[in-house]
Amino acid sequence: MEMSELNSSSELRLKVLKGLSLGVGGLAVLVAIGNVLVSQSYIYASFVMLYALYSWHVYRQTAKTTIFNGHKYIMSASLTLLVIVGTFLKPTASGVFFWTLVFPIIYYLLLGNKAGFIATVCLFVVQMSNIAFQFYAEQYFDMLTMMLNFSFCYVTIAIVSHVYEINRVLAENKLSKLATCDPLTGANNRLALKHRYQALQDQQTAFHLLVLDIDHFKAVNDEYGHDGGDVVLKAVVNTMVDAAGSDNVFRQGGEEFCILLENVTRHDALAVAERIRKEIEHSPVVYQQRAIPVTVSIGITQSEASKGVQDINRQADANLYAAKAGGRNKVVASNG
Repeated sequence: MEMSELNSSSELRLKVLKGLSLGVGGLAVLVAIGNVLVSQSYIYASFVMLYALYSWHVYRQTAKTTIFNGHKYIMSASLTLLVIVGTFLKPTASGVFFWTLVFPIIYYLLLGNKAGFIATVCLFVVQMSNIAFQFYAEQYFDMLTMMLNFSFCYVTIAIVSHVYEINRVLAENKLSKLATCDPLTGANNRLALKHRYQALQDQQTAFHLLVLDIDHFKAVNDEYGHDGGDVVLKAVVNTMVDAAGSDNVFRQGGEEFCILLENVTRHDALAVAERIRKEIEHSPVVYQQRAIPVTVSIGITQSEASKGVQDINRQADANLYAAKAGGRNKVVASNG
């Protein structure tokens, strides 16, 4: 699974941008032709045609693997400006004003909650001012009735768009959490670890990798059952989270876990590992009124620019095995 599959917002925004650039861009060509042939608005038609050309450029860009993030803001701003100017320059009867009602939907889908809300409010204020200007310029419609009807329609569409976007993001976050969270312990899972590795490599961020294994965990399961083993796993994760933070703790499988510590010294990484080891050793896990003694072995290594993730994992595992071979309940770190 790739990171893009966990972030459907990026994919949605790209699809909206692609559809907007193709659909509205095509309509812009027709609008430009209509302004030339019908109303002889050559200047306005030129701006509309420029927007259509830019839309075609953006549509071609959406086919590429990477696309300039600012396109969505430029597209939104330029289309908004065309409608505002069209409303201001043309008679109300031309109907340009009605394009305003689709903008809350475009804003929220393309820009997200915060930017979408700001853009929606700003456009509302501008277009209400436009209504007042058109009334004093034309004086053939009831300004109050026009304002009330526009306000009710626009605000209703804006509220629906806002509620939809909020709930869509919440649902996306829940799905992402389910995909990257270990359901038993609440720690991040191997998929989350894979993406964290990728992010650290892309950013060229130095980190220490701590690999932790619960000593004699099979004996715990044999004596206390899998329910007792589950309680031990949860307790170990809680101790790790207290020491390193929930974002840095990952379950690799079974009784093996790892911690990623970014931009810390070797001394700090050792201190975190020793804190975890000592707290687990001195805090027996209580299960069915019985105290289960638990210890852990920890291997530590530091990332290097010349090493890939597999090499770093291999070195951390080697240090973990050295800790176990040395009698368990130990911390072993790479030299240097």
